[in-house]
Amino acid sequence: MKDASRRVNKLRRKVYRATPAATGSSGEGAALALWRAAAKKGFRAWCYKFGLAGSFTHTVAIVEAGGVLQIHDAFFNLTYPFGFYELLGELRDGRPVAAKTETRDRKIYVMDPAFEPEAAVRWLETNADRELTSADGLRRFELLWNLEAFIATSPGLGAAYQDLEERGYPQDLGFLMLHPIEMFDGEMPHRDRDTMPLLAGRDLTSPVAALRSTATQMARELASERERSAQKDEIVLRLEGERDVARSGSADASAEVQRLGDQIVQLRAALDDETRRFAAERQALSQAATEATTQAVAARVEITALKTELTEVRAEWDAERKAWECSSIALQTATGLWVDEGSAALRRLRSEREAALGECERAIADRDRIRADLADRVRAWETSRWRRFRAFFMRAAGKSAQSAPTVTNRQ
Repeated sequence: MKDASRRVNKLRRKVYRATPAATGSSGEGAALALWRAAAKKGFRAWCYKFGLAGSFTHTVAIVEAGGVLQIHDAFFNLTYPFGFYELLGELRDGRPVAAKTETRDRKIYVMDPAFEPEAAVRWLETNADRELTSADGLRRFELLWNLEAFIATSPGLGAAYQDLEERGYPQDLGFLMLHPIEMFDGEMPHRDRDTMPLLAGRDLTSPVAALRSTATQMARELASERERSAQKDEIVLRLEGERDVARSGSADASAEVQRLGDQIVQLRAALDDETRRFAAERQALSQAATEATTQAVAARVEITALKTELTEVRAEWDAERKAWECSSIALQTATGLWVDEGSAALRRLRSEREAALGECERAIADRDRIRADLADRVRAWETSRWRRFRAFFMRAAGKSAQSAPTVTNRQ
């Protein structure tokens, strides 16, 4: 499984480096390129497009590696610590999941100065690792392209965050995975939730988000109701002030005072009605919160059951791995016997080589001894020859001196 994961990670990093980002680009092209690369390597893979069509959508590749559906984002060069279904479960429970981002690689960003926002241009000039040579009027930057860089160059993401908040989610784009748009299985795109591969029949609604959304809506209605009540109180106070002014006037204004008093009574009755309606809505909100809590508990029970099933699957996998390890140990034992026999043969060869080397050394010693003896004999012969020659020369010189005539000086 680790080997398969490493292979898929290398594919993702390669696609990340090879697919440039550009002004207004999305992750759909990178996800499709990773799908092709994974399929060529024999992996089962899908392209999953998700998000809110009115604000932001994104596409990732889902690759089955080692029996786990891994999520790989070749656009941002990241993956997640959980499998696809586990990640969806965490998001349904309202828990954000931090992605594992690769920071060693760099991507080329191709910028069109005619369409790029000025703030994005300044950010690229400040944060890019370097600027490459321009081509066809387009500026090119080499940089770490991640979610932060995308947010800095895409100011329109505010609408996506607002939509998430409206639906009761935290401001984390990962929660958009609970809103599928399309699943591509290599043959055709599937947009029907009932027949969508990997997601057919799976409930992606989040009880926690529904509860938060309901609470937010009720809070807004409460604030609006309070504002209306405040306006009515202002009207009541104004009418009471007018009534007091009318009472301080002449007796001819008594009829108007009575009319104003009737209006005050009516307004107070309306205020009481609104207060009762608000109490009823607050009770309904409490009931909705209780139901949402019950649904969340049921969801946790389902998650526990799924985790138990996952544990059993992992136990079976561990048993198979132990059987494989036993086979591997047997193979290693056989290999060890072969290595021992080879070592014994190698030791015999080394012993024979050492014996041969000893014989060679003895032969060399005999040769050196013979050479030394021969040298000694040569020196003795040369010494003897020199002595004989010298004696001969001495004898010859003596004979010459005896036979030489006597020379006399003449006057």
